[in-house]
Amino acid sequence: MRTPTSLAVLLLVNPFADIASASCGHGTTLLKRKVTASKRAEGEVVKKVEVGKFGYIATQGPTNWAALTPENIQCATSKKQSPIDVTNVTTTLVQPGALALTFPPVQAAEFENIGTTIEVVMEGKGASTVVDGKTFDLKQFHFHSPSEHTVDGEYFPLEMHLVHEATDGQIAVIAAQFQLTENGETTSLLTSVTEKIAAISFPGSVIETGALDFAPLVDVISKQALHTYEGSLTTPPCAEGLKFFVTSQQLPLDVATFNKIKAVVGFNARFTQNNVGAENLLALSSQTTIANVTAEPVKEIEGNAGRNDSGVIRVPVPGPSSPATVIAAPNEASEGNAIAPGSAEQANEIIKSLTGIDLGALGALKL
Repeated sequence: MRTPTSLAVLLLVNPFADIASASCGHGTTLLKRKVTASKRAEGEVVKKVEVGKFGYIATQGPTNWAALTPENIQCATSKKQSPIDVTNVTTTLVQPGALALTFPPVQAAEFENIGTTIEVVMEGKGASTVVDGKTFDLKQFHFHSPSEHTVDGEYFPLEMHLVHEATDGQIAVIAAQFQLTENGETTSLLTSVTEKIAAISFPGSVIETGALDFAPLVDVISKQALHTYEGSLTTPPCAEGLKFFVTSQQLPLDVATFNKIKAVVGFNARFTQNNVGAENLLALSSQTTIANVTAEPVKEIEGNAGRNDSGVIRVPVPGPSSPATVIAAPNEASEGNAIAPGSAEQANEIIKSLTGIDLGALGALKL
C-alpha cells in the first residue's frame, strides 16, 4: 500500500543562488518569488519578476549547469534526475481518479516571463490536489517546449508542469503533455492563458491573465492513468526528491496556440536523463573522457595555434613537480609526439587548463 511519503517526497530547502531563481521550484518554499514594483509618471504600477541566469543553449545550457555555481553540483552527479524516458519499466502507473484535483475557476492570475519559461502564479487561488489523503496546493504552472519527458522514446511539442506543495514542504508535480492536432482541437485553458502572451515577451515582465476555467483540464487528467516516479527538478539546482505524475494520454493543442507559446519560450527542455538509480549521464561522459585521455596517446595536433618556433605545442600542466607536457608537431620526427598514458590527476589538470572545468571537484573523476 502506498503511503503519502511514497507519492510526494520532501525536497530539502537549500539556500539557492540567484542563478536558480527561475527554477521549476519557483514560487514554493524552495524558492520564493522576487517581484519589484515601480510607478510610472501616469500612476500605473508596473511589476517585474526576478529572472534566472541559467539557460538551455551553449555554456548556459544543461551540460554546463554544474559549472555555473556550486549549488548545481547534483546536475552532474545525482542518480535521480529528471526528465526521463517514461516507460512501464521506469515508472509506476497510478489508476484514474487516484489524484483528486480541485481547481476552481479564477477571474485573473499573474502571468510572468521568468526568463527560462512562462509561468501562471496560482498562490492563494484555492487550487489543490489530494494524494492519499494529503493536500497539495497548486503554487504555479509553467511550460517546456518541446516536452521534457519522452514516452517510449517519443517527445511531444509541449509539456505543462503543475507544481504543488503541501504545508510540510513536500512537492508533487503533474506533468501534462500536449500533442498537435490536425483538426484544430485544443485545450481551452491554454487558449485563455495565451490571450495576452505578447505582453510578456520580454523576460521579467508581469501581467494578469483573463478568466481561467480549469474544469476541462481537470476532467481529462482525472479520467486517465498517470505515470509516477521520484526524480528531481528539471532545472538548476537539480535537487532530488521531486515526485512526478506524467499524463499517459496527451492533451490536444492547436498549432496557433503552440506557436504563440514557442515564440516566447523558445527551446527550454533539459535532455533526457538516465534511468533513476543509474549513473548520471554527465558523470559517465566525464569518466569516459578521462579514460580516453589517460589510456589513449594523442596522435596528432592540427593547426598552428600554440606552436612555438621549434614547431612544438606546449600544454601547461600546473603542479610543483610537473613540467609542461610537450606535444611534438605532427610533421616532427620525434618519439615525444604524444602524451604518454598518465595518471587521472594529470588528465584532470590537462582538461582543467584547457576548459576551466575541474572534473575532480565535480566528482566525475576518482582522484
